[in-house]
This record gives sequence, structure tokens and C-alpha cells, in this order.
Amino acid sequence: MTVLASRSRQRGVTLLEALIAFFVLAAGSVAVAALQRDLDLAADVARDRSQALRIGEDDVEQVRAFTAIADDAGLRTYAAIGSATAVVAAASAGAPTAYRIERNVDAAAFVGTKATTVAVRWTDRRGGENAVVLHGFVAALDPQFSGSLALGAGAIRSAPRGVRGRSPGVPLTAKRLDGSRSAWKPVENGTTAWLFDDRTGTVVGICDGIAATTRSADLDAAALGTCAAGRWLFVSGTVRASPTAPAAASSLSPTALAVRIELQDGLYPAPAACVGEARKTVRFVDDGGVHVADVALDATAASLGVAAWQETGDRFLAWHCLVAPRGDGRWSGRIAVVANGWTIGGGAGDGRVCRFASNDERSAIDANIAVAQVDADVGSALLGRHFVVVRGSDACPATTVPQEA
Repeated sequence: MTVLASRSRQRGVTLLEALIAFFVLAAGSVAVAALQRDLDLAADVARDRSQALRIGEDDVEQVRAFTAIADDAGLRTYAAIGSATAVVAAASAGAPTAYRIERNVDAAAFVGTKATTVAVRWTDRRGGENAVVLHGFVAALDPQFSGSLALGAGAIRSAPRGVRGRSPGVPLTAKRLDGSRSAWKPVENGTTAWLFDDRTGTVVGICDGIAATTRSADLDAAALGTCAAGRWLFVSGTVRASPTAPAAASSLSPTALAVRIELQDGLYPAPAACVGEARKTVRFVDDGGVHVADVALDATAASLGVAAWQETGDRFLAWHCLVAPRGDGRWSGRIAVVANGWTIGGGAGDGRVCRFASNDERSAIDANIAVAQVDADVGSALLGRHFVVVRGSDACPATTVPQEA
């Protein structure tokens, strides 16, 4: 009898054990329900984010789809691109989601370019705030040039308009004074400014006595004062030095490294006048996004109006020349790098000057950009004349040709 009673007491489940099992099962069910809810929410957020990204991209494409540069009634124009806000509704899980589009346009970030920031904001079903932000740039390129890459250089040379409706020969950083002229300082800390005709790209005035602290972006009629009128053709390029170049050339100082144009084939009113400035490339961030700019070698971040910047390591001598053409409005000559404090030659202690042989994208602007050492019958702005200095005993890089002695 004793054995049977013991076995009878071991059968079944106690009330405490049942309660524990119930609570474990309930907790597991709650956890599974919470997980399912979180998964549903994550799916909703992903779906809403994709929708917001699509809406933002649509707005960016609408901004870029302008058909003219200047204001024109009935047309979507570059000049009319500005900041705006809008609310759109798109289908979501269960009910439409309201998306708020906030477009901020900075027209001063770059010359000839507007920086855009498009933020799409929405509230998810938990009440959380979400946003997708797209940064971009819209260049003031006339849509009539959209097919220019498929055209020959001759057709492009006759085109009257470029960035901001100006001739491609006008520097991008030149300050537009009115509807027909732009002013630009070839040396940022210099005291001279050049006046460009926006339609032709020729220089029509030389203004002296400009304050050294006045930037090209700040030039106006009052700052220019009296200018000497005339007609000059603009020529520009860069000179870079390789790590093996002579120390004097590597300094990029205009006194040690200069450029001259030796005019040929005719009579000219005056020799070509050239100036140079050592410059560097910097990268900085502000509310408009990431910017890359080239500034004077001794410039500071404060001079550009930013708290800090990062140097990219790219340093070069930017050179610019004005040529008073002969009677037929053209000039011919040879562009050469001039050494001072170092020698051009083939020895290990010399420097070898190499000229870029491959045409870059500017070749479409002027067909005179070529490998030839002599530029013949140039009748418009000549851009993209680039050189590099290497050790005299080194060969020129593959994309360059040596400068003739």
C-alpha cells in the first residue's frame, strides 16, 4: 500500500507548474507579436523611404529640366530655379503618407552653378520623423548645347553662348557686370582687372588701380574705375611640377616659372603680356554641401569665408596672357615656359618641360588646341595650354610632348 500511494502522488501537474508554463507561453507570444510588429514597421519605413527617394529624385530632375537660361514667359528656365516647399501624398500601408518636399537652392556656391539640397520629410505610423536628403548641382549650361558632343569642332566654335549665357572664353569666376561684360582679376591679390565681352570672349578693357583685397566676385563698376579700352585675345593654361623637378621650378613662384608667347608671322601692336599666380586646390564643406575650389597658394580658409578646408595636394602655376592681334584679328606664335634660377635641359640637374599633347574637353571650344608647337592664326580665346616640368633626365609622361628648345 505504501508503494502505490507514492506512485499516485507523482502523477499530474501541480498548479504552480501550470502557472509557470502559462506565463512562459504568454511571454513568448508577446515577444513574437512585438517582433512581428517591429518587422511590419521596418517594412513600412523601407517602403516609405523608397517612396521618398523617388519623390526627391523626381524633384531634382524637374529642376534640371529647364529649356532656357534667362527668364522667359511660359518656359522653364535656369534663372527661375529657386527654393520651394510642397506636400505630396503617396499610397502607403493602410493610408496615404504625406511627404513634405523642402528644396533649398544656393546660387552663390559656384559661379555658373546652383547647389541644390532637396529634403523629403514624412512621419511614420509610430509618429517618428524621417527624412531623405539629396545634394546636387545644376550648371548654367544652355540646353541648346546638349548635343554638342556629337558635333564637329567647327560648329561649336561658332556657338555664341556658354556657361551663364557667356562665351566659353570668359573665365568661370568672372563677375558679370551687366548684360554684355564681365570683369575678372587674373591675379586674385593683384591690382589689375580685365573686362571681357560676354558674347565674343575677347578682352575689351584693362583696369588698373584695383584694391588688392578686392576679389573678382566683388568687382563692380565703382571698383573698376577708369579702364583702357582695346581688343585682346585671351590665352591661359597651367604649369605643374613633378616631384623630380628642380626645386626652383617646384616652388611654382612666378619669378622662377613663367610663360611667354613668342609672336610670329606679322606685325603686332605690342608684345603679348602674361601674368602668373601659384594656386592650390582645396575641399570644404558648408550648408550647400561639398565644394572644391582653387585658390591662391597663400590663401587661408577665412579668405574664402569658411571655417576650415582640406588641401587636396594639387598645386600649380595658373598663367594668363593677353595678345593684341595683328590687322586681320589673329595671331600666330609659340607658347613657351621660361626658367629663372634653374635650367631647361637634359641633365639630372635640369628640368624638362613637357606640353600636354592630348586634347581635353576644351578642344571642342577652339580647334586650334593641338599637339603642334606653334599656334597658327588664332582668332579667339585659347584655353587649356598645360605644361608639366620633370627632371631633365626623365622622359616626358605618355600624354605629353617635350617643349622644343
